[in-house]
Amino acid sequence: MRLGALLPDSVLARARSREAADRARLGRLFEDHDVVLTPIASRPPVEATRWEGRGALWTVIDMAGVYPYCIQWNHTGQPAASVPAGFSDDGLPIGVQLVGRPDDESTLLALAAQIEAERPWADRTPPVS
Repeated sequence: MRLGALLPDSVLARARSREAADRARLGRLFEDHDVVLTPIASRPPVEATRWEGRGALWTVIDMAGVYPYCIQWNHTGQPAASVPAGFSDDGLPIGVQLVGRPDDESTLLALAAQIEAERPWADRTPPVS
């Protein structure tokens, strides 16, 4: 909430005023597709301490660069799920994002379960440095 309080009311109002139009524009994807698959991150997994000790604004701006594929779906309220999809050359987990139609979480959960059944990951742990 502290970070949100830093945003001027005009910035929030502008984002909210575009929400319905953005939702409609992105919603057209689901006229022909049940699910959209995107990367979660724009780069390999980041180190656990990347944002430690940083200010909130710096952290949010940097996170937006690392996780740019999530922002528009959060803005429009689409259901989305991060699903493990493999491992980097260093053995770190890499995820993909499944995005579904509004109010269709059941499709995402079913698909995530199918992916996990085909690509089990729970028995793998990344190396400890």
